[in-house]
Amino acid sequence: MKNAWLLMFTAGCLGTRDAVPAWLDDVSDSTEGDEDEVEIEECGGSDTGEVSGFALFGTIEDIATGEGPTNPEDLCAFALDPTPVLSGGMPIVMAASAVCENGEYFVGGLSNPPGIGMFISIADCDDSTQTSMKSATSISFDDVKDLGDGGEFGPQVAYLVTLAYGQAIGAELTDYSGDAVVNGFMAGFALDLDDEPVSGAILGGGGVDFYYLDTDVSDGMFVTGEERNTSTDAGARAIFVGPGAPIFSYTAEDGGTHTWDPQLFGSLPGYASFLLFNAIN
Repeated sequence: MKNAWLLMFTAGCLGTRDAVPAWLDDVSDSTEGDEDEVEIEECGGSDTGEVSGFALFGTIEDIATGEGPTNPEDLCAFALDPTPVLSGGMPIVMAASAVCENGEYFVGGLSNPPGIGMFISIADCDDSTQTSMKSATSISFDDVKDLGDGGEFGPQVAYLVTLAYGQAIGAELTDYSGDAVVNGFMAGFALDLDDEPVSGAILGGGGVDFYYLDTDVSDGMFVTGEERNTSTDAGARAIFVGPGAPIFSYTAEDGGTHTWDPQLFGSLPGYASFLLFNAIN
């Protein structure tokens, strides 16, 4: 799965959602050229028979469980243009749809994909009763650049972070003084050639203090005994967390067993952004 920010940065459906989350208004107000409102389509797109633009589709994975969402009826999927992020802005919402009852997403009506790629964000449709953080999972420009009307890209996993789990992560970042949910954090996985998690990978870059999840949370999510974990644990899906990560070229290494390309990525205020390191050998 390609995911470098350098490249970027349907059964059982719900009814149309007319309410626009407050954070969409925030994005519109802070980004030149964005629409004042984004209509949230029903899952699966329009039923008029007319097909305009291409679509992104896939499954949703709760980062805490590795399973699908428990509350798909409350969630929406947003296709984002991250271009303004490179100059300190917020993403532009290109299109949005309700998440399907089976926990999958389908966002259509897309055109003119940005040259640096796109994000799929899974978030509450109505954030007045917030249950999740906004997430950002990247889509490579190469995967969508040739798609025309009726074209589709997927299935692409889009990650979900519940508000409770985001707060739990924040509480466990013992050497980070900020609010990880408010400031946002970068999370991700170190994977081998078969997309399997790798133990012993160490992340670096951006001056970020990385945290590594393990399988025994009784002594803390990111510690073993009283000591901070220093590398990924395949048993914990090789998950790492970098709070307040600036846009930077990040690296992963495990002593030469695997090789990963550097990835230009970073975190966004209020978002859990996901970076996948896929080994090249």
